[in-house]
Amino acid sequence: MPFDKKSSATLADAIVALKAYPKLTEIRRRDMISSINRVAKFLNRAPEDLPTDAPTLRAQLAGIHPAQAGISAKSLSNIKTDLSKALQLTGYLPPAAPKTEPDGAWRAFLSSCEAKHQVHMFARLVNYCAQQGGEPDAVDDALMSAFQSYLDAHLLGKDPAKICKAIAQAWNGIVKRKNLPLTYLSYEKGGQHRCRALTTYPQSLQDEIGAYLDRLRHASPFDDEGPDEPLRPTSLRNIEAHLRQYLDSLAGAGTDPQTLPSLADAITANNIKRAFAAIMKRRGLTEPKDGGLHNISATLVAIARHYLKLPEKEFDAIQKIKKMTTPAVKGMSGKNRKRLGQFHDWKNVVRLLSLPDTLMARAAANPGSRTSALLAMHAVAISILLSCPMRAKNLAHLELDENVIAHRNGTQTRYSIRVDAEDVKNKEHIEVVLNPCTSRLLHSYIMKHRHLLTSANGPALFPMKRNGQPRDPGNLGSDIKSLIYRETGLKVHAHLFRHLAGYLYLKERPGDFETVRRLLKHKRLETTMTFYADLSNQWAHEHYDKVVLGKWGGNHG
Repeated sequence: MPFDKKSSATLADAIVALKAYPKLTEIRRRDMISSINRVAKFLNRAPEDLPTDAPTLRAQLAGIHPAQAGISAKSLSNIKTDLSKALQLTGYLPPAAPKTEPDGAWRAFLSSCEAKHQVHMFARLVNYCAQQGGEPDAVDDALMSAFQSYLDAHLLGKDPAKICKAIAQAWNGIVKRKNLPLTYLSYEKGGQHRCRALTTYPQSLQDEIGAYLDRLRHASPFDDEGPDEPLRPTSLRNIEAHLRQYLDSLAGAGTDPQTLPSLADAITANNIKRAFAAIMKRRGLTEPKDGGLHNISATLVAIARHYLKLPEKEFDAIQKIKKMTTPAVKGMSGKNRKRLGQFHDWKNVVRLLSLPDTLMARAAANPGSRTSALLAMHAVAISILLSCPMRAKNLAHLELDENVIAHRNGTQTRYSIRVDAEDVKNKEHIEVVLNPCTSRLLHSYIMKHRHLLTSANGPALFPMKRNGQPRDPGNLGSDIKSLIYRETGLKVHAHLFRHLAGYLYLKERPGDFETVRRLLKHKRLETTMTFYADLSNQWAHEHYDKVVLGKWGGNHG
């Protein structure tokens, strides 16, 4: 059937077309219709609600994870392949281009690849160019743009933009290392905006920022202008980052960096408005009530009040801007609330709670390899976060004997975690005896796997390969997040474990915020109640459903 893209067509239309398609065996027809229906089931939608155009359908398919769907990754891949073939046969997707053997010029380029996966990566581009009659020297940004549009209309699986970015990166690397006479390709450098370095600005401003940070860290014991207590390194980094973001946005709004010789010149109400307008435009914000803007404005207000000591009128104008950026919703962020919502399904709780044992069993099945050691390491990291919710920095910096203490009792070894107050964000020390299950995993990791991670001696519980020092908190947190998603389909970052602990406890003990406050080391009960108020609301709805609607047959659960 010729391709005729209908924007309003649905998967239900594709099923009708498949039933009427003459060149299919009944078994193949049944399998394709089954694949369409299974996709609809995984997405909790009727086929009549799901579109057939590739970009929209691809975005929805990306949300299906094999663990959440209860099938293997291979089965999900086969279902997507059947779906794609069904839409091609019925004319809702363009047919796949026939495979063409690369000619001499392309074979020569592919011979420059340094790994087999690169040859596979370039296969689609080579085939596309062969269909167009293009040689390697014809590949440029315009051709890649057309290639991405081609993929966008054809693919239901991988993101065409990510495919093209990976191709461009690999292409540029080969062209550079092999010194090939081919065009370098441009690509998006990353999702995060990179701010100008402080060296972009006058030396006087750089020196003043350095002096201000020194004041905050109590670099001089005789400086009585700073805060009562020195700020932590993380807080100092955040303040410097806020200043870099602000100055970068001011420069992006048209201000010549060289016209900002001092903080007094940079931090004015008019400048803040211009800089924030630039940030809002870049990030697509329609209103200033945003956590990022609020954090930057808080830093600027602190400088204006305590360092610059601006006149009341000038300070009030800056303070007013800060109030305009205050997020409307207090407590838990929308992203965290959404991710916590995954655990309304008890199966997802089981998936996460059982993951450490699953990973450790996999590591034990192949002892002696670094891959297994990494599995064991992540199993222990997740188990500790479940047993003793802590911030990623504290987790990454745990050390044997200093923070991880073994207690031998006959044939059993129990472990406790101890972190001094000065190393914890809210200055509340951590001291927890781990449960037997977590202790067992930790003991197995220390005795059988940890030494395989690095040849360097050192006390770090989670050592880096090159020097045995503690792993970077950001990298460890990112690895944990990626592994959890790969294994379970759940989106869980390291800090979410703290919210999850509060959620699971309050689900069993509604209203017992004081215990959660102590567990999470909140200084004020109000903080705990603000963060977890939604859970009380949910409990109230469940109680109403049980007590009232259940009595009258309204509860069908």
